[in-house]
Formats: sequence, C-alpha cells, structure tokens
Amino acid sequence: MPDRHLLREVFPKPAPSSVSLGFELLDLDARAMTTRIRFDGRAEFTNPAGFIQGGYLVAMMDDAIGMLTTVKAGTSKLPSTVDLHTHFLRPVRVGPIEVVARLRNIGRAMVFAEADLFDARGKEAARATASLTLNPVSKPAITS
Repeated sequence: MPDRHLLREVFPKPAPSSVSLGFELLDLDARAMTTRIRFDGRAEFTNPAGFIQGGYLVAMMDDAIGMLTTVKAGTSKLPSTVDLHTHFLRPVRVGPIEVVARLRNIGRAMVFAEADLFDARGKEAARATASLTLNPVSKPAITS
C-alpha cells in the first residue's frame, strides 16, 4: 500500500487533468521507484473507430511518470517532461486502463523513466520512455 504520509506531503491530490482521466493510485514503491495507476478509459476518449485516442493514452503514461517523479523529487523540485516517446502496440477499448511506471535514472537535474500501459484484458497496449527536468521550486519572497 502506498506511503500515505509521503503522498500527503509531496502529492496531496491529483491535478485536475489527472482527475479527468480517472486517476486512481493502486501501488507506490518509492524505494523501487515504481507505481501502478488505474485510469478510466471512457467512451468520451474514443476516436471514430471506437478505440481510446492515442493522446489520452500518452497523457495517462505521462501522468503516472510525472506523479512518481514528483514523489521521488520531494517538495524542493518540480518535474517537467522534456521528451516522451511512445510506441502503440495495440488498440485500446473502453474500460479500465492500468499504467506501470518506473524511474530508471535519477540525476540532479534530469530523470529518465519508462511506463507500460495495459488494457482491460491486461494486455500491454503502449510503452513510453521519457526524460524530465527537475526544476527548483522557488520560495515566495518575504514581504513586510
């Protein structure tokens, strides 16, 4: 089960974009630098062929990678995706979607990550690699 204290401090609630995708944290292992997240593959996300449009799938993988990087970076740095390369392996139908993300290399200013997306049948449907910058969070100026 995820470390609730860590999540409350660093990632208190999903962003509005995450909520729109149906973000649900299933597992988080900060030591192993992995996470598993469920998303809703809704009918509103489909293309004319009836499959989930690829941009939504990419957003789900980016969301999982970004959340994991945010947890790992802590409160002093804010990650920003620089590059996200995706391979679509099979079409995804409406239904629950799971993303497993992992951080592969963490430097002072850059993070390299991967994500695998699985359809409702548990079949791998997409794979992504990403690089993210770690931007220092500036402290608000003290005014008197």
